[in-house]
Amino acid sequence: MRLRAWYLLPLLALGGFLLPGSSPPAEDRGTSRIWLTTTHMRPIEPRLSVAPADVHRPYVPMRGVEQATPVPLRELARLEALGDRAGVAASYLVHGDPQQALAHLSLAPASPHRESDRAAAAFLLGRHDEALTLLDGALDVSPRHPQALWNRALVLRELGLNLLAASAFEDVAELGEPGWSTEAQEHARTLRASERQRADAWMKTRDAVLALVGDPAAPIPLDEARRLPGTARAHFYDAVRTAPTAARVRALLPLAELLDRAFGGVPVLVNLTRRAAARDFSRRGPLALEYTKLVRRAHPTPAAFVQKLRGSGETDLLLGALLLRTDVPREPAEVEALARATEDPWLAVLAQEEVARMEDVAGKSWQSTQRLRDALRFCREQELGLRCLDLQRRMSQYATSANRLAEAEELARASWREARRLGEWGQEGFSIRALGQAARYQYRVAPAKAYLDEFLERSPGDCDARNYVHRNLASLAMMRLRPAEARLALDRAQECTPSVALIGAWTLADLWRVDPRPSDEEVLRRELALVHPDRDPPGRRVLATLIAGRFTSVRDREKGKVLLRQAIAEAEPLLRTHADARDARAVAYQTLAVSAGSAGAFEEVPQVVAEQLGVTAPERCVLAAALDQERTVVVARGPNGEVRGHHDASRREPLGEDLSSLVPRELVALLRSCEQVDVLAAPPLDSRSGLLPPEMAWRYRVGTASSRAPSPTRDPLHVVVANVETPGTLRLARLSSWESAPAPAGHALELTGMYATPSRVLEAMTRATDIEFHAHGLVDRSLSEATVIALAPEHDGRYALTAEEIRQTRLEGAPVVLLGACSAARLPPLLHQTSSLPQAFVDAGARAVLAATVDIPDSAGRFFQAVRERIHTGTRPALALRQERLRWLREEPGARWVTRVLLYE
Repeated sequence: MRLRAWYLLPLLALGGFLLPGSSPPAEDRGTSRIWLTTTHMRPIEPRLSVAPADVHRPYVPMRGVEQATPVPLRELARLEALGDRAGVAASYLVHGDPQQALAHLSLAPASPHRESDRAAAAFLLGRHDEALTLLDGALDVSPRHPQALWNRALVLRELGLNLLAASAFEDVAELGEPGWSTEAQEHARTLRASERQRADAWMKTRDAVLALVGDPAAPIPLDEARRLPGTARAHFYDAVRTAPTAARVRALLPLAELLDRAFGGVPVLVNLTRRAAARDFSRRGPLALEYTKLVRRAHPTPAAFVQKLRGSGETDLLLGALLLRTDVPREPAEVEALARATEDPWLAVLAQEEVARMEDVAGKSWQSTQRLRDALRFCREQELGLRCLDLQRRMSQYATSANRLAEAEELARASWREARRLGEWGQEGFSIRALGQAARYQYRVAPAKAYLDEFLERSPGDCDARNYVHRNLASLAMMRLRPAEARLALDRAQECTPSVALIGAWTLADLWRVDPRPSDEEVLRRELALVHPDRDPPGRRVLATLIAGRFTSVRDREKGKVLLRQAIAEAEPLLRTHADARDARAVAYQTLAVSAGSAGAFEEVPQVVAEQLGVTAPERCVLAAALDQERTVVVARGPNGEVRGHHDASRREPLGEDLSSLVPRELVALLRSCEQVDVLAAPPLDSRSGLLPPEMAWRYRVGTASSRAPSPTRDPLHVVVANVETPGTLRLARLSSWESAPAPAGHALELTGMYATPSRVLEAMTRATDIEFHAHGLVDRSLSEATVIALAPEHDGRYALTAEEIRQTRLEGAPVVLLGACSAARLPPLLHQTSSLPQAFVDAGARAVLAATVDIPDSAGRFFQAVRERIHTGTRPALALRQERLRWLREEPGARWVTRVLLYE
């Protein structure tokens, strides 16, 4: 949101105000009122780091609307005079105003206390991801911080991560604090008991039905199947397939009848069972016993067994074998025909999942995605319960790998909700794991770690789960530039399973650079050899080439360059359809640039970065920058073409939003005499400010379109998009246009309210010479790789203006584009960032794009109007921006936000 003039001011300004006839409260009375410590119940559930406010009392949630207690203003003024920001914030928190508390905490010195209290405010505002991130940071510094441990337990509980929350409460209980430890132990006991009850019910059904597979003497679990028909049906098919005699198959008929009734009454499973019982078991019996080995992963030659089944006539066994062993060659038509012959909707959905997987491996990701969506629609129509939520979870995995992260998260969350409703406790764990992956790809480290840890808590003793979680935790550790932590996680992943998969290979390639081991090379090459055209989609195969290139570059830059160039070439034909290919290409270029800097080959860096951006590197007055994990390289070409560079591999924390310390002074000095500096920087560097000082004129060079002025015969047209009526489900406030002079009559077009639809905005943009957007930017990876602009919905519900749509539009008027959306230049967090809105506008033909990396006030309109007027009178955009920026800093020294406005050309 942009800051508004009516932004709430602290009540401290009223600290000395007394009503007529009133008298100051007694000192002790004011002190007790400031933090409400004399009440019988504590007003909020989180704990506060201010010791006098952290008095234990029972907490009872408010029911209905209750009268808020006024904040004692005199005591607030006293704390303000003492500079006690934490005390003031604590008072606002207990009096129900977490926003004011955050405002004061932002001015307090950084400390675990402050982060814990900020997390308490975020928790009360329902911002659980933010709270968890703050608490993890506090506990990194102070692992036994009582308030942070308590508040983290609350956040985990609200996220539904009950076993992890129970462990966190138990950590609080171990501290032995009067009152708090007892309450913490009660919370932990309640959470564990609830999870154990649901887990036991699910495990009892699962184990009873699994016992049917290959055990002719196992009892028929009718009561358990009645409780959880989804789990029972999922394993029923293999119970029929592994039955060695017709009599054993017929014994399953009562279970088939029960499950048919649970799923609508059509005798699908009864018919399947009767058909199986009528087979010749002199031939089927031995095949059933062999099929049992396949189910138990003990068959020595699965491919040969599948081939035997193809000639046996036992089509249900063949379908089951093909669904179990996806590494055995098959054709989509074979799988679909086998499933169609069963007339079983459950098996039809499973077959569509398998065909979608084969399409994905074949590089047909769009068809694969559409097939899964159609299968989910059919599954819901058939009311197949567990089958649908499992399909949703698998779709979430596909969406994550395609960087459609909003879709991935929603699918995983929907699967989790449905699993809880159905009592499918085991399926909950896989949905939680999928949420962890979606969060990891969005660079949300704390939530990703929490989801993965909860999945591990639910899978004690499961070697595959332990391996999966720890290899992903290793990746998260490397994102945070913690190689020792990553190495420990990889060691734990390999304690019972040697494989670390492709994600582990990527992590090993990074560790080879900062913390190498002699065994790393063997492990990495073994993992890369497992990537196979018959099993893995093309994008993953490109990632394998990239990983090999990154690994090789550490010891042999020239051989590494060959592999990295190979990865770029392999990615090119896949860029429109495979997110893995786009990621691989971006990281390959980053690695090439930074490796050149590490070798001192600074003259190569501008060419590499320019090639990635699709621009021509200038011969002088240019700054090129690239980032790869802990490594950065910056290279300057001065006004006479001289080249100087700087490579740094010493960073131990992820790069922040402000880049003001990235370019050494000597490189800045080399560029100071340039009238204008072209900056070549790929995402995410091109969405951050401060790369060069505000007194210099500089611009980010992006896109493939050449800068051009509008035709002299073209009438000026100023298009403003504001006060947009976005879909109600988005819950976005309307943003009005800035405080600026209106355009001349007949030369302005304002699209507002329900009329500001994507199609109308796109049509108007093609004729515009100036464009202003006052609309929210959203992250929705199901729609775009970049931030989307939220507009009014079309008749079909489509509301987003995407970077991809902008690129396909020709901006005939070569407009100056002002993005007034909240922090419009800021890229959403993403593991590998490859696109941005400003870049899309430049690709479409915009003369210049201005966008901010921070929230900006309504008064910004005057600033941007002045910049635009300078441009239209012939001043080059970078010079216009610098001139107006310096004028504002002279006249309004507090308007530091003007240094966070970026220019793209």
